[in-house]
Amino acid sequence: MNGKARSRATVSPTPAAPQREAVRPEHPLLALQRLAGNAAVALLVQRQDHPPDDAPLDSAAAARAVSFYRQQPWLYTAEVVRGLRTRLSLDPDGGIHADLAQAVARFQRDEGSNDPALHVDGMAGPRTTPRLFPSGLSAPGEGSRFGGDAQAGVFDRWDQLGSAQARADALIAAVNQRLTAAGVPELTARLYDGESPNEQGSFDFPTWTMQLNRLLLDQSGLERDDAADLANTVYHEARHAEQWFAMARLRAGQGRGAGVIAAELGIPPRIATAARAAPIRPGSMEAVSASGWYESVYGSRSAHRESVLTRLDAADWALTEARCRCERQPSQANDDRRDRAQERLDRLHDQYRDLPEENDAWATGPMAEPGVTSGTPHPAAVPDVDPCERLRKAGRPVPAAAAP
Repeated sequence: MNGKARSRATVSPTPAAPQREAVRPEHPLLALQRLAGNAAVALLVQRQDHPPDDAPLDSAAAARAVSFYRQQPWLYTAEVVRGLRTRLSLDPDGGIHADLAQAVARFQRDEGSNDPALHVDGMAGPRTTPRLFPSGLSAPGEGSRFGGDAQAGVFDRWDQLGSAQARADALIAAVNQRLTAAGVPELTARLYDGESPNEQGSFDFPTWTMQLNRLLLDQSGLERDDAADLANTVYHEARHAEQWFAMARLRAGQGRGAGVIAAELGIPPRIATAARAAPIRPGSMEAVSASGWYESVYGSRSAHRESVLTRLDAADWALTEARCRCERQPSQANDDRRDRAQERLDRLHDQYRDLPEENDAWATGPMAEPGVTSGTPHPAAVPDVDPCERLRKAGRPVPAAAAP
């Protein structure tokens, strides 16, 4: 497994039933009709027959969601179900029924449409529960505070900090404040030599470090959008650190020792030991998200994750090669090949961002951007990467230039 947490119809009113008895009490709709008029009553009946805001799921989808909860009683305990129902303004003691599935689906539709959007399926799993119950780095205001700290402590002091390592250290010091507040062990900054300044960084869980691109941090300056992207990346990757610590805490709560946790998750022993001191209690709301992340990375869904990452990497190189070929051998056929490669990469990138841990991190990272109000004192645009040069640096074949 890769050692890095890769990352960034209108319905007509129902006809009235024929009257059966002359002495039958007047239907409430008839009384309302006299008071409010035919149009108002017709609208009311339409809403009763087809409530678009109240039932996002059809009956089959609602039944699937109910089954999803009932088939995992160790996750969706009475405590968790009460928590979900309370959060969604339902009767806390109503249990697992269609009203819960519909309420979750309404949240997914109305409050989970940011990028990446939640699937509207009524299932509160590891993508939805972190947004229903934001905590740690995703808690309200935390991301903006980090962005503001990055602005004041790094981007405004870019020239003063001088070196790539000093800038990296300052960025990680700022995000460590948010991690510490969330109870997550601090990260250490480590530079690596990227293929181009366009790369930014990643979280490396085996060493518990934030890997940042030396070429980017060596730039003479950053424009506002590039600075915001960098803050987004650092916050995104720090969210991965929070996720990995949650997975370690989950295993601690399930009775695993520190040595077993460190070996299983591939994390430093000191991080596993810290997790043992703060276990996630089984049957709690925290366990729902952490279990979903664990299953994606290490458990039943890990093969799917590795397949997505492998195919994404191959599609990325295929697009780079196609772009280089367009430069060196211009033709409509090569343009079409490039466009197909781009479409494939886009599809795979959507699958990658839909992995539970990535969906959460991609939704969390942008929370840092509002705090970044400007670039560095002497902003400069990050240069575009040359696809042929990228192939050459990686030791991959470079298409030959067209004959003159």
